[in-house]
Amino acid sequence: MKKIAILLLILLVPSVAYLVLTTGKHNIKKLGYFGPKIPGEKEDDTTYHSIPAFRFIDQDGKPFGDKDLEGKIYVANFFFTSCPSICPAMQTLMKKVQNQDDFKKLEDFKLVSFTVDPETDSSAKLKEFANRIQADSSRWYFLTGDKKALYDLASQGFLVNAMQDPTAPGGFLHSDMMLLIDRNRHIRGIYEGTSLKDVKRLIDEIKVLVAEYNSARRENVNPIQ
Repeated sequence: MKKIAILLLILLVPSVAYLVLTTGKHNIKKLGYFGPKIPGEKEDDTTYHSIPAFRFIDQDGKPFGDKDLEGKIYVANFFFTSCPSICPAMQTLMKKVQNQDDFKKLEDFKLVSFTVDPETDSSAKLKEFANRIQADSSRWYFLTGDKKALYDLASQGFLVNAMQDPTAPGGFLHSDMMLLIDRNRHIRGIYEGTSLKDVKRLIDEIKVLVAEYNSARRENVNPIQ
């Protein structure tokens, strides 16, 4: 009986936190920021690391970049369609995030997957892959483009690995992390993309981030730097 009570408590904590965040004023700590930052004289003056400008091609052959994500919350990861190791598990869990009922109602929530093998992963190849895993093309974008630009964006923007490596499975080495990006291009969470436990934490923290914005809107204050 004690074990059942503990399990129920563990399951309820994220939901209770979310409810508190979404109703009235609260004292719950907001999500942190990842990456280098430049402290200001006041906390509100701190400059946080942000995702730089980028522009690639999506699975429909259309240009897609940071401008298309302005004011949106999104989850990003890096993969390639012929990956024989971690990618299938990663994209299965990305789909779990996509399929959350709460997020289907959020017009400003997106998912973005960047290929690390752009020479193979053309728009047509990405479209075929997206259809195969039943990705929602209105919310989940698969991007390809210049290899160096993709790798630079991974390392300098999202702060993860992405590179060609003949010793790695499939010939490419890339991070298995999923990254939660807020409406101002800041990294607010990093999660192991092959871990169901970590992806459940991602789902909870997306709700917390949405609640943070909703609370700020009610109080007419912008909490995101």
